Amino acid sequence: MPRHRLVAPTVAALVVAAGIPTAPATAAAVQPPAASAKPAELAAAPKVLKFGQAAKIAGEKGSPLKVAPVGVYYHKPSQAHFAQPREKWFVAIAFRVTAGSKPDRVPPPISGSQWRIKIGSRAFTTSSGKALESPWVGRTDGQEITIQAGSSEVIYYSFDLPRTGGTLEWSTPNGVTRWKIPTATYGKADVLKPIRDAIADYEGA
Repeated sequence: MPRHRLVAPTVAALVVAAGIPTAPATAAAVQPPAASAKPAELAAAPKVLKFGQAAKIAGEKGSPLKVAPVGVYYHKPSQAHFAQPREKWFVAIAFRVTAGSKPDRVPPPISGSQWRIKIGSRAFTTSSGKALESPWVGRTDGQEITIQAGSSEVIYYSFDLPRTGGTLEWSTPNGVTRWKIPTATYGKADVLKPIRDAIADYEGA
């Protein structure tokens, strides 16, 4: 480093001036190895979890919650007079949320934390496009549900997306947790039933 190269000749000059014998010069000075520091832009990106894998988050009141995406449902309205997505698909994501020793709920977007889906360079939130007009909104349990201590509930979020798949993200001021989304409707029958019932109630299918 430049500072070492400036200091070394000064010390050598003092040694010679004092008349202290010095060791024979070597052919080339050995430089200390450079410190191994990975640039920030090369740091590893956050790991992408498997769909269904649980992650720990802080609830609205700060209590720990475990969240796991357990279902995805892709829907195109059966007739033109029903509410249509602005992009291409209405998409429901089902989450199993488990509380620890204290009741809490998933923080709302106003808290600075939110769910979003990344597709290419675009990000879609639960208020993007016409997500709030999907047939299951208001007909299934959502973010407003408080999870009681030691219990778990399945809640649903809606998106308006241009294609299937993508990367689900839980974005907070402290970081991002990611999951890869299946490209086709996925989940157990009991998880998807409230969505299908809501569609049937709205569209009469």
